[in-house]
Amino acid sequence: MSLEPAIAMLKRLELFSGLDPVRLEVVAFTCERREYAPGATIFEAGDEADCAYLILDGEAAMLARDESGAAQALRLDRGDLIGETALFEPRHRLTTVRAVSTLLTLRIGRGMFQRLIGEFPEMAGAVASRLAGRLSALGEELSALGDQLETNTNKMKKSRGADE
Repeated sequence: MSLEPAIAMLKRLELFSGLDPVRLEVVAFTCERREYAPGATIFEAGDEADCAYLILDGEAAMLARDESGAAQALRLDRGDLIGETALFEPRHRLTTVRAVSTLLTLRIGRGMFQRLIGEFPEMAGAVASRLAGRLSALGEELSALGDQLETNTNKMKKSRGADE
């Protein structure tokens, strides 16, 4: 099977955007291709997370429960990277992912990914940039939540003052 489709998708991912075509080919060759039948489980919540999956073809569903216990689902398609946080540190999966159709993936192992970061400084820079962007976005979300909490607290105080 040709590596070209996998290389093209890896190139579109921010994590690999700093790599030249030859290095992308090495990544595509090094990663393991896996195929799943419709309904097959790729991973379950609670499983050890030691890799990410790039969807090369097909469709999957990411399943989770919100804080109230209600089921939530997210559709995943060609080009989506699943579980990328597992590339950075050992952890357990927070969601379950199942194939909706025949699913072809590229399994990117943590060990291989971390070796690549050590060998290719341009990749380490892309990863650092992506993480900085995520931290910035999280900071903005926390700030907005803090503002919302303060507004709600003030409303409650005013409501209590009106009741007295």
